[in-house]
Amino acid sequence: MGISVTGIHTEVGKSVVAAALAAGLGWPYWKPIQTGSPKDSDTAQALGLSVLPPAHSFDFPGAPLIAAALQNTTIDWNTLISQWHTLPKPIIVEGAGGLFVPITQNRFFIDLFKALECPIVLVVRPYLGAMNHTWLSLRAIRDYNLDFLGMVLCGSVGDPSETYFRETFAEILLGEIPFYSEALPDPRILYERHLAKGIQQAMTAPARPLAMPGL
Repeated sequence: MGISVTGIHTEVGKSVVAAALAAGLGWPYWKPIQTGSPKDSDTAQALGLSVLPPAHSFDFPGAPLIAAALQNTTIDWNTLISQWHTLPKPIIVEGAGGLFVPITQNRFFIDLFKALECPIVLVVRPYLGAMNHTWLSLRAIRDYNLDFLGMVLCGSVGDPSETYFRETFAEILLGEIPFYSEALPDPRILYERHLAKGIQQAMTAPARPLAMPGL
């Protein structure tokens, strides 16, 4: 039905990876809940992607639960899931922040990904603290028994910790893609150069729960 793109934190390259996947696979892009500005859906549309409108869009750049409250509204979980069922498939779904960013008082993005039943791509950027955030995210994916496609490393800038990620997670690493904080290049080129081989191999293998590397 598609691929869900999440990250170990905010600002790790999820939108870059999601755009590259949408362009390379030719699937629509959907960010179900937008917060802050500029909107990732607007950026994706400017890149020439097929973009489906978000279910919710809020001005405050924070967790959807908080952003909705600041606009004196709430997110209805059942309505959100119902909208998912009306969308064309397959599709690229981009989350916001990490797996345990709250959508409602008792639902997180990891619960949304569980409901969507799309294999997970986890995006990692090697900042200080990323090793801890990566292991916690992988353990959550395993404990929720989510289908896992693999990990994408966004960085490749020579940070000493990049070697750790390449070696430790070699079995689940789909590819490496540069980290962009400004304008993005053609996402189709990013896909072909950095992700195509790993994604194609992973997608031809049976969907599977995550086996923790080295454990």
